[in-house]
Amino acid sequence: MADLRDNVLMIVVNGASNAAAEAYAVRSGADPAEASRLVADARKRLTIAADYARDEQVGRAVMRLDSLYAKSISDGDNKTALQAQRELNRLLDLYARPDSGQGTGEDSASIRRQLDAIEGHLRPLKLADESYPVEELARLAADSIRNARGKP
Repeated sequence: MADLRDNVLMIVVNGASNAAAEAYAVRSGADPAEASRLVADARKRLTIAADYARDEQVGRAVMRLDSLYAKSISDGDNKTALQAQRELNRLLDLYARPDSGQGTGEDSASIRRQLDAIEGHLRPLKLADESYPVEELARLAADSIRNARGKP
């Protein structure tokens, strides 16, 4: 069953729809309920891996930019040090955008209320396990709508 689980994950990674991945699992001997669970598990594993890889890559980039900045300062290369600092600031999104509403708790609270409302609409659909993040629920809902319309 571990091989089937890994194969379903690879099918999902390659961009197949939930229906196609489930059909593969059924053809490979899983019952429909188990096929659905395998696809849901594959989506969850993919989401977790993507989040982890991004965090790891951001961490690596920060370390490299810090190293470049320190080396540039010690070499007296202020131009390169400034470029490294600017890139780090961009990477960490330290520049406030005039239209972003940064710095006002009211805007953050409004966004939080909107996300809570979205989650309130998506969770009752039971598209995935309760541990799934809201963005994955939104993706699953969109995928479900596309499948219902016959557009993968």
